[in-house]
Amino acid sequence: MNADPLSESYALQEVISAKGFDWPEVSGVLDKIAEELEEIREALRDGDTVHARSELGDLLLATVNLSRFLEANPGDELRKSGARFSERFALLEGELKKENLELKSCSLEFLESLWRKVKRIAKQK
Repeated sequence: MNADPLSESYALQEVISAKGFDWPEVSGVLDKIAEELEEIREALRDGDTVHARSELGDLLLATVNLSRFLEANPGDELRKSGARFSERFALLEGELKKENLELKSCSLEFLESLWRKVKRIAKQK
């Protein structure tokens, strides 16, 4: 049975690092992430979603490399983030319900301010 793609990427990067092909410090990884994100932006500006998807793969690879530098399991961190997102979204829906508002009828600006509010609420729990 194959491992999940995040674990496979992590393991591959561990092997490559052991061979000496690695950034000496985390700043190189952060710069690579910024570079890959900019390449996605460029592809999208050009209307080239095929290229943007390819660059997305590169961005994911670079972020898995960051997890390696942080000594974090990327799958575990993604699961934790998903759980935090779900909790916050439930809080957001609760806040909307209190105001008798429908998500689809709210402006992006309003939802963004409400999101910041529920993040503060979630941190206090």
